[in-house]
Amino acid sequence: MTKLLKPLIVAGLLLAGSSAVYADDAPAAMPHQGWQMDPAKREAMMAKHMQMLHDKLKIQPQQEAAWKTFIASMKSEHGTKPAENANETAPERMEHMMQTHQAEMQKRLDALKTFYAQLTPEQQKIMDQMHGPRDKWPHRGKHEASAPAKG
Repeated sequence: MTKLLKPLIVAGLLLAGSSAVYADDAPAAMPHQGWQMDPAKREAMMAKHMQMLHDKLKIQPQQEAAWKTFIASMKSEHGTKPAENANETAPERMEHMMQTHQAEMQKRLDALKTFYAQLTPEQQKIMDQMHGPRDKWPHRGKHEASAPAKG
């Protein structure tokens, strides 16, 4: 279980932290640069990934409720901007942001645990492989094979 926890926390923090990159005075149309992806494209990518995971796990009807709760917990809340207090110091703002992110990650972890408990041992093994160390992802080789040679 701890093998699953660390990558999820890192991924969640990266997703949650990417919202801090956007400033109020940022231009309306930002070019695609890493995590600054168009929200519609990010949503489409996430939906495609979740559908692939659903298919690979062969989710059974009795698992659908836990699956839907898990999926709902993974949706980012980038559009909602936390209330800011003008009197807060920089450390206080960062602490508030950290507490918000920690609460979001706890919600995701709770949903993952509930969902994971509904899976069969075979499905758990697939889930562990899909969310294990990046160098062991089953689809990893596809991207590396098409990458240009370094040198």
